Amino acid sequence: MGTPVRWGRPYTVAFLSSTEQQLPRPLGARHVRSWSRAEQWLWLLASRTSPDDYPPDPDHADQLLGGTVVLSGDWRGLVTRDGAAFVGLRRDRGDRDPFLGYAQLYAHTTYLDAILLGMIQRSHIEAMVDEAARAFDADDMPRHLPKLEEQAARFRSIYWLRDASAHGSANDILAAYQSQHRLPERFDAVLAEIADLNRIVQTQEGQRVAAALGLLTVVGLPFGTAFGVLQIIGTNSLFYLMMGLLAASVTTVLLLLTRLGRLLIRELRRLE
Repeated sequence: MGTPVRWGRPYTVAFLSSTEQQLPRPLGARHVRSWSRAEQWLWLLASRTSPDDYPPDPDHADQLLGGTVVLSGDWRGLVTRDGAAFVGLRRDRGDRDPFLGYAQLYAHTTYLDAILLGMIQRSHIEAMVDEAARAFDADDMPRHLPKLEEQAARFRSIYWLRDASAHGSANDILAAYQSQHRLPERFDAVLAEIADLNRIVQTQEGQRVAAALGLLTVVGLPFGTAFGVLQIIGTNSLFYLMMGLLAASVTTVLLLLTRLGRLLIRELRRLE
């Protein structure tokens, strides 16, 4: 499943800590009364937009921080649709810091891996959405559908993970990314659409079989009757055999010209 990752904008991962006693206030950031300085930095870095382009709405500010991940008492993370940010909550004492000295390493390794896994999941789900949307345009839906079902099964078996690692915070970051892009809901919608397509194909196959059986009955009944009559009268005459075949052929043509015969033929053509 070598589906290419398609993004309109690059996804960024940022890490910020300060050697000052407290974080400085972001320059030019819109003041949101309910946000701390750390939350202002998280939103500014993770949203990848300037306050002038996308000023936070104070009445719905908490919803913008819905992707917040509590990593520990020392730092926080925020995952949005366009980026992720990690911000230290206390003074960073540099490489000698017992925790924040390794925080950037975690952000650029374990936590970045969780985000990359979410991006792979998003790419495959979008590819399945596109494939499902093209199902009705496929030349042969019964052949197109098994490929889509196999693609969904392989994705669920290989890529659809809810745990990125044994590290609990990495799993929270993956869950936040999935939530921001509504991946669980979109994958469930794809599965539901595949099930609907499967029911459509089964219905069409049933209608095709019923129409074929009806047409076979219309064609076979006159010939079966003709051969039955010849067997009853016990004749082996070539003349009577040819007459029986001719009578059966004429009867078949007349039956196909009836409303029922025309309906069966139209149904077979429609389902091709």
